[in-house]
Amino acid sequence: MDKNVEDQMKQTLDGLKDDRRKFEEEQFNKFWAEISVPLTLQNGLNKYTKNELGEIRKHLGIKNASNLKKADLAALLQERIPEHLENICFLFDTERFKMLTKIADKGGYISAPNLKDEQIDYLRATGFLYTGTYNGEKIVAVPDELIETIRTLKNYLNLRASISRNTDWIKLSQGLLYYYGTLTATQLVEMVEEYTKEPIEFGAYLDVISEANAYRHEIYINEDGFSTGRILDPKRVKQEHQARSGLDYYPFTKQQLLAAGEPEFVDRNKSYLNLVNFLVKNFEVDRSEADEMVEECVYATRIGDSPNNILTFLSYSLEFDNGDAVRALMDKVVDLMNNTREWFLKGYTSNELSKQEKKKEANHNGKTVVKVGRNDPCPCGSGKKYKKCCGR
Repeated sequence: MDKNVEDQMKQTLDGLKDDRRKFEEEQFNKFWAEISVPLTLQNGLNKYTKNELGEIRKHLGIKNASNLKKADLAALLQERIPEHLENICFLFDTERFKMLTKIADKGGYISAPNLKDEQIDYLRATGFLYTGTYNGEKIVAVPDELIETIRTLKNYLNLRASISRNTDWIKLSQGLLYYYGTLTATQLVEMVEEYTKEPIEFGAYLDVISEANAYRHEIYINEDGFSTGRILDPKRVKQEHQARSGLDYYPFTKQQLLAAGEPEFVDRNKSYLNLVNFLVKNFEVDRSEADEMVEECVYATRIGDSPNNILTFLSYSLEFDNGDAVRALMDKVVDLMNNTREWFLKGYTSNELSKQEKKKEANHNGKTVVKVGRNDPCPCGSGKKYKKCCGR
């Protein structure tokens, strides 16, 4: 490579690293600036920029206020946030409501849990959850004047019922998409209805899922429908489903889907663990590294990669001493692929479909053909003679 080109590439990469570092510093300063507790709603809002106040306004659905000056918008939000608190909680799941009530029970703030950037953005956009640093510790706080209201909300039976329902909707939806990849909105709602045994009002469902997805970016939504977050080509998944129109979606239990709907869930079946153990035993990788590699192998299987492609991916991180090591690894990889629940296969594994096909062939080959006489009763059950019914 030309020395000048190499220098230019290095400068570009260094520039990108500097930009990334600067962005992370700005994010940190925004999320974890010094905060005083007890916190008032006025003090919390006054620390926000006009754009941040605008995000709260949009989240709460407050209209005809986009042109207000910062001070006027902050004053309006100070008045309206307490009015919207209960309505927002009706869209919460158990995780978010527990965090909110825990803060209230602890007197207004708690040590910040491990939160991703999008989760922090979401909390701040509610207008009643604030992040910052207090006495050198990262905290999440609620304004003092909202604490008693939040404590009271714990006793609302209809709110608790909605939060329980929302939690089921969210986890079931994420679990279904984890295994099936992509579903239309209609398919997803109908499946969730089937598992909850209750009718779903479509608008209410979309509100709950949209709110949950703002908190955790688990679902990708576009014109093709709803997809699990890692899918890059939802259209292809839909095409693969349509190509198997005669195949029903795999019948998961409700508990399987609720488990798969948990954040960071990975289906570590026997074949998965066998490959992890094989990598740890035969190569210089620790268990965490091996688990990450196998998780990527599962993803590669689900997007249609071949065994050779997966072996090539593994070769970037592993050193093969001889052909025997490669063959042994390939055996484990193929076993993993054959036992991975695939998006294209509507949640089935290749092995499951192969067994179904063999069973059909065995049943077909083992059938006894019974000859029906023309004057015998028709086997269709009509009561007529065969010659005057299906034998015509």
